[in-house]
Order: sequence, then C-alpha cells, then structure tokens
Amino acid sequence: MASSITSAGAASGIDFESIISATLESKRASLESVTTTKKENANLELSGVGKLKSALETFQKSLQAFTEDNAFNQRAVTIDQPSDTTYFTVEAEDDASNMSYDIAVKQLASTEKISTSLNITDDNNKFEAGTLTFSLGKEEDGKDISFTVNVQEGDSIEQIRRRINDNDLGITANLVQGKDGYTLTIDSGKSGEENNNLTISVSGQSGSGAQSLDFFNYQGGLTTDGEQDGWKHTAAKDAIITVDGNEVHSESNVFDTQISGITLTAKKVTAADEKDADGNTVYNTYNMSISEDYDAVTKKMQEFVSAYNTLMSTMDDLYKHNTYTDGENNYDGGDLAGDSMLRSLKSQLQNFVTSFGFTGEGTNRTSIYNMGVEFNSDGTLELDATTFKEQLSDNFNLVVNAFSGEDGMLSKLDTMIEDYTKSGGLLAQREDELNQTIADVEARETENEAYLEQYEESLRQKYANLDTMISGYNTSLSYLSSVL
Repeated sequence: MASSITSAGAASGIDFESIISATLESKRASLESVTTTKKENANLELSGVGKLKSALETFQKSLQAFTEDNAFNQRAVTIDQPSDTTYFTVEAEDDASNMSYDIAVKQLASTEKISTSLNITDDNNKFEAGTLTFSLGKEEDGKDISFTVNVQEGDSIEQIRRRINDNDLGITANLVQGKDGYTLTIDSGKSGEENNNLTISVSGQSGSGAQSLDFFNYQGGLTTDGEQDGWKHTAAKDAIITVDGNEVHSESNVFDTQISGITLTAKKVTAADEKDADGNTVYNTYNMSISEDYDAVTKKMQEFVSAYNTLMSTMDDLYKHNTYTDGENNYDGGDLAGDSMLRSLKSQLQNFVTSFGFTGEGTNRTSIYNMGVEFNSDGTLELDATTFKEQLSDNFNLVVNAFSGEDGMLSKLDTMIEDYTKSGGLLAQREDELNQTIADVEARETENEAYLEQYEESLRQKYANLDTMISGYNTSLSYLSSVL
C-alpha cells in the first residue's frame, strides 16, 4: 500500500525523508539477514544435491551398461577365410563358450519365384477388370496368408505391377521389357524349402476388348524348379552349411539357433574350382574359432575404473571445505562442503569396493586386489592391465562373474546407488525438503515486504506529526520575534 505522505519534512524543512529511508534500510537489513542467508544456503545445497544426483546417475548408467547383455563376457571371433572374400560372418552370443569349427557354405537361401513372358505391346497394353488373389499358404492357426489385388478395366501391366507391390506380405512383382515383350517375375519374399506355397487365382473378370487376366492363374505346389500354367518356377531353398562335416539347414542365410552360442550369417558359397573324383562339387572349409577376448574385457574394466574415479572426483569437489584468509570466508568450497550424507555415501562406496570379495564355483575366491586393481591414497582406483589379463587367463569366468555376474560387484553397486537416485529415494527426499525450505523463506520474504510497507506508513505518520508540530513551533517563534 502506497503511503499518502510522500514528502516528510516539507513543512518544517527538516530532511525527515533521509531519516525514514535509513530507518527502513536498517529494518530491511535486519529482516533479510535471516531470510537471504537461509535462502542462499538452501539454493547452494539444492544445486549440490542436483550435481551429486546427476553424477550418481551417470555412474549408474555405466554400471548398467557393463552388466547388460553380459558385456564383460567378451569373446574374440577368428575366421581364417581370405581377407578379400567374406563367405560367412559370426557373432558371439552372451552364452558363447570357447569353440572351434570347420565351416563350409554349400548353398545360400533363396525365395520362391515364378516368371512368364507376355506378348504385350504399346497397342494392346490394357487389361480387363478382375481380382487377383495371392496366397502363401496358411499360418499355424489355419488362417490364410493372402491378399487381393483389384485390377481396373484398362489397367496396363505397369499399373498392375504397382498394385501387386502394394501388400504387407513381402510379395514383389518386377517387369523387364525386352524387344519381344515383357517378362513378369513374382517373388514370394519367403526363403526356405518349406516356403514353396505361392499360388495366384483370378476371379470376377469383366470387360471387353482388353487383355485377359487368365494368364495370372498359378496353382503352385512345386517344390523344385520347373514349369506350370505357363510360369517358370524357381523353388525356394534353404541355406546349407556344414559344421565339422555335419550339414545344417536354415530358412534364411542367418543361422541363429542351430549352433549354440553364435549367430552365423552365410554370405557366399565356398565352392572350390575343382570337382572330386565323382564329379561332385568340392566345398572349401574355413576354420572359425571363439576364445576369450582379454583385451576387450580389460578395456571394459578400465572403463569401470575411469567411471568410478570420475564419480570420486565429483564427490570430492562437492565436499571440499571453504578456506579462510585472516578469518574471512573465501567461499571457495563445494556446494556440499562438509556434508554428512555425502561423506557417508563416499565412505560406503569406498569400503564396499575395497572389501569386495567373490567366491566362484568350489572354493575359488577373488578380490579386486588380486585382480590387479589398486586403491590409491586419494581414493581413486588404478588398473594393472598385465596382472588383470593374467587373472583372466587363469580363471576367466571367475573374474567376469566377480564384476558382471548376478552377485558381482557392479550389480551390488547399482543396487546401493539406486537407494539414492530412485524416485522417492534419499536424494529426491532431500530435494523436496530443500525446495520446501526455499518456499517457506520466499513466503517469509513476502510477509516481510508487507510488514515493511506497514512500518514505512507508521514512520511517515509519526514524522508527519512531528513535522506539523515543529512547523507550528516555527510559526509561533516567528510571530514572537516580529512583535518583540
């Protein structure tokens, strides 16, 4: 509320405005000495809690990346095929173990195709109306796998091709125009010898003076190459490889279940130039081996050490105390200088890591120290890569499980940190408390402003009365002086 008295001292000539202003500033400073400091400290602490939470979440993501998909269980795949030719590729799965196989690619998977020649020219490239039904057999529940194409009267073969290709089954139609007309090829999109199920039926023909749709009729049923209903049939085939002489089939060129622990993708047939004594094709074999990848696991371990050290560095920066010069605070400490929760969390993490021990099958037991991880005096970790690789060589599974296994160090660290970072966790609760403190202080600030307005009004009223009184005295004194 604005005061009705805006120029105190106007009557008496005394500078009451300066007195009122100084008195108000003194009162404001007294009130703000409590709220300002409390609000600044709460905001600084809230910023520190946010930085700590962010650092923990970043570290937690790295832990999860190390443990997801068995990331520490790295395997090296070696294939002795020529450097300029890729016959097959291999990816090691999570459960891969050491293995060595001689592999040959005898046949790549292919889709079922039918093709026919059409005596069509620009003058007669118009078709009657009708419906084409394309079928790929039935699903396991007996439901038809099919779609229909509605041909409009006067459609060209190019328009029909586009209508056929507008389907969700993967069937494609392609045209090649030669000097003697068109060749139409229908590809089922399904590879594997069990997928020779393509049929085409025609119904509802109508129209005159146009090409008939009857040539589309194809009854299917062929499982090998051949001809039917004017169509040349190319059968769908499995991909075939041999693994140590054992023949293995797949509907596609990807063998993802046939060989435990790996996914093999066939790229090219390994046929040799020569034939055997009976005239049969000779297929070259190429050795594929999988072994532990010590370098990759060591790299993962170094990434963990770096992530841990980054977290420790952030926590140290947040915890750092302010320094003083001649008794004056330099305010150069961290946002959580001397914070008890931060100190406790850091000690908890360090004690867990340094005291962690893991027992594998039998009586084998290991700790981070005998795996080449050293604990420095500043609280950081350091990895001796040579010692670590030696431990991997001695007992690969024990070391990997110690870190990334279900009961390994990384999973336990993740669980420990989750108590702080989760929704409603310790840091979220602390943020809520600090935000409430700030809200309370801001409410108090609003109350203080209202109080200062009332206080100013009362001051002005008092000094206005004093101003009037002094002005009266001055008038009386002036009169007396004039008559004496």
